[in-house]
Amino acid sequence: MNRRDFLKGIGGTAAAFSVAGLARGVFGADGKSAIRNPNIILIYADDMGYGDAGCYGGTNLVPTPNIDRLAAEGVRFTDGYVTAPVCGPSRYGLLTGAYQQRFGIQTNKDAWAKLPGLEETPENNRIPASQKIISEPMESAGYATGMAGKWNLPNYPKTTFDETMSVMHFGGDYWPDAEGHYGGVDESTAKGNFKRIVWGPEREGDEYLTDRLGRQSVEFVERHAEEPFFLYLAFNAPHSPMQAKKSHLDAVSHLKTEALRFYGAMLLSMDENVGRVLDALDRLGLADSTLVAFASDNGPTFAYNVDWPEEWPKELLGSAGPLSGHKGQYLEGGIREPFILRWPARLEAGQVYTQPVSTLDLYPTFCAAAGAEVPKGTILDGVNLLPFIQGEKTGSPHDMLFWYSTESGAIRQGKWKLLVYGKTRRLYDLESDIGETTDLAEKHPDVAAGLSDAFDRFRAEMPPSAYHVPAAD
Repeated sequence: MNRRDFLKGIGGTAAAFSVAGLARGVFGADGKSAIRNPNIILIYADDMGYGDAGCYGGTNLVPTPNIDRLAAEGVRFTDGYVTAPVCGPSRYGLLTGAYQQRFGIQTNKDAWAKLPGLEETPENNRIPASQKIISEPMESAGYATGMAGKWNLPNYPKTTFDETMSVMHFGGDYWPDAEGHYGGVDESTAKGNFKRIVWGPEREGDEYLTDRLGRQSVEFVERHAEEPFFLYLAFNAPHSPMQAKKSHLDAVSHLKTEALRFYGAMLLSMDENVGRVLDALDRLGLADSTLVAFASDNGPTFAYNVDWPEEWPKELLGSAGPLSGHKGQYLEGGIREPFILRWPARLEAGQVYTQPVSTLDLYPTFCAAAGAEVPKGTILDGVNLLPFIQGEKTGSPHDMLFWYSTESGAIRQGKWKLLVYGKTRRLYDLESDIGETTDLAEKHPDVAAGLSDAFDRFRAEMPPSAYHVPAAD
């Protein structure tokens, strides 16, 4: 069985879709009452946990009124997943619409380390030329495309978007240096390892990077208010380094440690700038005709990129809420994230959708909304979510969802999740045990065996890790 037939058999979507098929769930089979060419804004947070948004429960550290507003005015997904528990592979899955393992991307190192024997160019890199990034069908459909923030894909600082603003590869400093430059932002080569800890501004008038990304995004919306646009706002917040605004000190004074106060302030800034974008849509009369998506790239982390003062505890920043685990793990806390869609003209406000979905689904969903043709040769593993959340389709959008890197991973089918650590396989019932506390593999051996076989088949179909290329004979 070839890869495409295999994926069809297990519920994947391996073939490209036609625009007519994708759009049917948005416009109706007769094409009447069509709201064509909605604007689309994709907002992606960095290291924000499931429990960090107020709309996902009462465990959040600071208020998130603007993210909560999106949920109240749109659809909140309780079981929304990313494709990896770390930022690089997660963004590959999001922006290509395909399991990143198809391109040899399993770990962060695969995502950006220099490949042996390959000088990557926009035409020849670790993503096949046939696999078009999410902005490309939007551009072909007549959309102005722009991105602000974190890229993480090949050829930094070049992207597939028409316009880029404050583009960074891995991350960047939130405050500029004395010359006005933000380390890691709009540089000729990718850099990382930003460690300085500071409450700012240190100089009057310095603009906080999260505010800069919000301002630039609003300006993009204003420039293109008279035409359809696709904006990818990829915050690096609340990812380290621990750099925040003094103006938020009072708002985070209730948090017990200095590291948590930094994290809370960084999260507050991000939420404020989500609000700036939403307010701009309201002011320009574009809110009803704009599809806004919000998600985070992975779960909360220990801020590994910070030189911690000795007196600071090595604590987890952010909250996974009721979930177990964190960034870098295939427990729910590493891969289940806040996931929200708002489109007032087409989606009923206040919905809560409980079937498992993935950021893989955003590519085909956006193409459906925009009436954009998925490029020939582009493989999509996600599905158009609109018919499901509009009540035109029942059941789960996915039979199975997969995650893996090296010897670890997971598979989910319905309520069942199999967690994989090499040959160790643990089975959880997520309906009754969202915290993954009780291994049921011995109690339900047939379920565990079936999921284990499906996981092994999926992994066997994928190429090896891109970075760890076997040495030539």
